Amino acid sequence: MDSLLTLSIGEYSSAEIVIRLTAALAVMAAALLALSTSCVRQAMRFPLILSAVALGGAAWFEMGVWSSWKEAFELAGTSYAVTGQLMADQDRIIAWSLGVPALLFSLVLSRFSVERKNKLILLMGGLFLALALAAPFSSILAIVILAYAAGLLFRNKAMNSSLEITLSVAFIFAGLAFSSLYSWHPFSFGGGVSGELVRGEIIRSLIDLFSLVVPALLLLIGTLRLSTTQGSDS
Repeated sequence: MDSLLTLSIGEYSSAEIVIRLTAALAVMAAALLALSTSCVRQAMRFPLILSAVALGGAAWFEMGVWSSWKEAFELAGTSYAVTGQLMADQDRIIAWSLGVPALLFSLVLSRFSVERKNKLILLMGGLFLALALAAPFSSILAIVILAYAAGLLFRNKAMNSSLEITLSVAFIFAGLAFSSLYSWHPFSFGGGVSGELVRGEIIRSLIDLFSLVVPALLLLIGTLRLSTTQGSDS
């Protein structure tokens, strides 16, 4: 038993709280996007519906991450010992692939459908679909696709007034880069294997938080702002 990996109650609880918080905030953001469709103009509802459905699916898989964390350990006296159940790292990957590309496309759709740039919308849709398919297999390829899509967007004049898209791309790109860097060379701050495990779960959950929840809130803010602006103009 001495050779088994064990976590202190504090280590286990700190990771569980962050994982659970990420899943809960994703659920809340999806619900908020769906409910907000009643507050915007009809033309702006589809991006909110699309993002709410995609984020809801991502939240479901984030809940799977939390469930697998609970099943991977059991309380044994004053510490948590491994049970032999594998943690669902694939759920976190699927959540990213479901949520992030759809949120980015919804951001583009909410902005450029107003500008009637149909060719750009179709091109972005294809790129974000490629991003969803590539991300589970290669983070490098995902970074390249995202950088290319961002380059096309930044060359468009309408991007100058779209702070929401700029911030969302920045958060998601930073999350991808940091996740890739951490997977290649985990940062060591001591604490042994248990410390590395807990720290890794917290870091990955925070990356999901900034890649899924923050862009969803930015989409909501931008859509409400555009809908209000259009309403006052009409």
